[in-house]
Amino acid sequence: MVTVSVVIPARNAQGTLGETLDSLLAQTRGDWEAVVVDDGSTDGTAALVRRYSERDRRITVLSDGRASEGASAARNRGIAAARGDRLLFLDADDWVEAGFLHKMLAVLERAGGRVAFSACRRVSPDGHTGPLWLSREVARAPFEVLARQCPVVIHGFVLDRSLIDEIGGFDPELRTCEDWDFWHRLARTGVAFHPVADAVAFYRLQQQSLSSDARLMLADARRVVDRAFAADSRVRQPAPRHARGADPGLGSREMAIGYFALWCAAFDIGAGGDGIDLVQPLPDAWGSLAEGCRLTLLAGLRAGARKQPDEPLGDDAAFLARVRDLLLQVERAANRTGFARVLEFGLEPEIFRPATLTRQLAVGNVLLARRDLAQLAAIAVPADVDTLQLEFQRAGRAAGSIEVPVFATLSPRELAGLAIDAVSLSIFLRASGVLKRPRFWMRLVIEAITTRPRIRRDHLKRIVGAAALAAFGPAATASNDRALAAAIEAARSEAQSIDLPPAKPASSAAADGGPSGDRRGYWESVYTTADPWAYGSPYEQLKYRRTLDLLPPGPIDRALEVACSEGWFTVLLAPRVGHLIASDISETALQRARARCIGRGSIDYRRLDFFDEPLPGDLDLLVCSEVLYDLEDKAALQRLAAKLAAALKPGGHLVSAHAHLLKDDPSRTGFDWDAPFGGAVIAETFATTPGLALVRSLQTELYRIDLLRKVDTAPAAHIDTVELGPPPEPAYARSIVWDGAEARRAEVQARESVERVPILNYHRIASDGPATLARYRTSPEAFRAQMRWLRRHGYHAVGSADLIGHLASRRPLRGRPVMLTFDDGYRDFRDAAWPILQAHDFTAEVFITTDHVGDAAQWDAGHGAPAALMGWREIRDLAAEGIRFGSHMASHSHMNALSSRAIVREAALSRALIERVTGTPCLAIAAPFGEASDRFVRIARRCGYRLGVTVEPGFAHLDGDALRLPRIEVLGDWSLEQFVDALR
Repeated sequence: MVTVSVVIPARNAQGTLGETLDSLLAQTRGDWEAVVVDDGSTDGTAALVRRYSERDRRITVLSDGRASEGASAARNRGIAAARGDRLLFLDADDWVEAGFLHKMLAVLERAGGRVAFSACRRVSPDGHTGPLWLSREVARAPFEVLARQCPVVIHGFVLDRSLIDEIGGFDPELRTCEDWDFWHRLARTGVAFHPVADAVAFYRLQQQSLSSDARLMLADARRVVDRAFAADSRVRQPAPRHARGADPGLGSREMAIGYFALWCAAFDIGAGGDGIDLVQPLPDAWGSLAEGCRLTLLAGLRAGARKQPDEPLGDDAAFLARVRDLLLQVERAANRTGFARVLEFGLEPEIFRPATLTRQLAVGNVLLARRDLAQLAAIAVPADVDTLQLEFQRAGRAAGSIEVPVFATLSPRELAGLAIDAVSLSIFLRASGVLKRPRFWMRLVIEAITTRPRIRRDHLKRIVGAAALAAFGPAATASNDRALAAAIEAARSEAQSIDLPPAKPASSAAADGGPSGDRRGYWESVYTTADPWAYGSPYEQLKYRRTLDLLPPGPIDRALEVACSEGWFTVLLAPRVGHLIASDISETALQRARARCIGRGSIDYRRLDFFDEPLPGDLDLLVCSEVLYDLEDKAALQRLAAKLAAALKPGGHLVSAHAHLLKDDPSRTGFDWDAPFGGAVIAETFATTPGLALVRSLQTELYRIDLLRKVDTAPAAHIDTVELGPPPEPAYARSIVWDGAEARRAEVQARESVERVPILNYHRIASDGPATLARYRTSPEAFRAQMRWLRRHGYHAVGSADLIGHLASRRPLRGRPVMLTFDDGYRDFRDAAWPILQAHDFTAEVFITTDHVGDAAQWDAGHGAPAALMGWREIRDLAAEGIRFGSHMASHSHMNALSSRAIVREAALSRALIERVTGTPCLAIAAPFGEASDRFVRIARRCGYRLGVTVEPGFAHLDGDALRLPRIEVLGDWSLEQFVDALR
């Protein structure tokens, strides 16, 4: 049986193909076939394959004398002839290690996967093998990575053949980059890419090949990237997030082309050419452009020169002059003054290799510096500098780097802390010489005694780290930390001088659940707020009129209304009754009932707990509305039903009005209250109570009103189904699950726990707006359908405070949590989103840009009229209703376009303003455009933020960085099916 078909296009490959086929014959797993496609070879390629085929029938050749059609067409011919369920594309000059297929297939079979990709080693023409490399980013976000670059090799993949039917084969019109085009189409389907780190594919660096033509590669790459950033009809069923192409919020199409053009220019120079004219604009304002360009330049130069990372590049004056000219061209492409100097500083160790590396270089407000881990001397900061990009070295080689805000001289102790963050505590301990310092060991003993930790790795790490810092001086020497604290305090003081509306106390809705313990005390606490269940709403008033219409005709002499509350129904019932006893467990409620019913006939008010206390007897009518959910169980309900029946005189009537609960029937609309039963069970219990018979029932989507009579012989019941009418008020309708529930929240919380949380990212909830911003705009109808689906499937909202606690403890979350976030603070959140959220019992976190509160989203002005943003009073009112607000900074700028001082001011100011208006701690931050550089995260943490979200796609995992959590962006044109797929 053939499991894997290995497709090998070959043109004039007589010199290398034998090594390729030998690597297959050496495989530890034998269920493969090799289909070698002779692409118009004029040497002995076909004959070589036939000799191998005679040795092993698993190797076949397709050779029909046709002229060369290119690698893509040859691979497509091989795919058509393949018999295996899985495919490996192996070029005729590359090879794989002996255990390759075994390891790749084991991962796919164990995970039930469809795509696996391996690690790779590049091999120089002289046989020198480079280091192992594997792009973990491809596994994390395959499409978004492959839409911009191709950090994989073609023979590093094993995939299901069925995927070819979904995406098509290789594009014969592309002479280069055809594998890149194929992989991003594959990733667009949303299929998981499983990394296999211990499987190795070997890639030969050839001196002459199509991939040596930098200009051809750039032309083809433009086509590939253009396709990736648009819809692609070649992919039959793209994943919802990728249907319209790569997300420009994660890096633009122009920037992807700019980076590849830079690689091509460096490649051409590395190969001996002059590729400066290949450089394209580098327009994006976000991301670490210097580091991105440095890595791209190194990769291109090495690829062009066919050099490994441990091999020196050329050092002749002409080569270095061409590289410097290239850096100046990159500075012009990036439109950043001094950028060439920044890049040369970063490239000194690998390219320019001066006798002594430059230790410090100030460019604008940025200080570039290098420090050896064994010699951490203080760094003085020039007056106009507020950002430090620091490289730590160990034995003359880079060990790690970090970018931080700096406002004052960095002491050795502060540098030690940065070094630990940049290179890890273990490397720092070995390289810094701290283990030879008596002060370290003394401090370690003191820390161990005073903290008395449990034997846990995180506690030990904290103790050792504290001792290491202490060895470099007392905390009082941390002058930069003090300066940073002063800048934060200045911004918070600035916030106090701004005129803002005062915070409002949080509103409280009546509890859904019943009392436990002190029943009288519980109900008195409920009635500290008047009208706790919106009795005056159109929904409740219509229910009262319907209840009255259900009463028997004629005079009613003596009636009892149990749980009369504040008398909203009492005032309507009294004119129909000769003597009415209005009872309630709460004295406060009875006082309000008396006030409401003044002059409304003979009413006797009694404080009565009718669950436990005796009832008056000889009643013509007993009214029992919306109260029996508080009984303990069905047995208690049966006892109370008999008690109510006994209080009626023969022929007397009982009226019961109660809501439908999911507990009774999860397949229909109902309230998801944590009660033992609802209206259906109550009605069934009454109807089966001896002496009671159902006479008439009026039923709506949300409740039923039943009229029963105390008789010996049950008459035929008359049942009416009517339209609901006005729905409950949003604050009270939050427990309704429309159309029934696939899973109840309480049930999934009892049986399920998760270690990852979907954080959904919305912007506007609106139907109208500029067409170019449609991806950021979800219609109210679509949003309502999404929230209804979440509610029906048992999801519950978590806020930043909840998530922070679970991230800190790594404790799984119960049930099906989801965090709903909205960026920018558009006014349509209040007008459209919040009512829908309330109706489905969800809350949300809204990230606001404080400089623009009450204005419009000016950052969108280039697309048309900008949408209105909420004002401070609207934000205050929503906070009182349960919405949490986080910072979207103050100016909605790119973080890398701001100085460190500006970032500190915006982060601290916006937090202080939000806290003043909402009256609650502001714990969460979302930088505009989703940026989360080391510098920004360090500032955010220092300003008091404990949770940060980005626009990186994916779920938030409990072992993730709390200030760099990914989110799932909900696109405006998603169908409900696409929304659901994104959650799975």
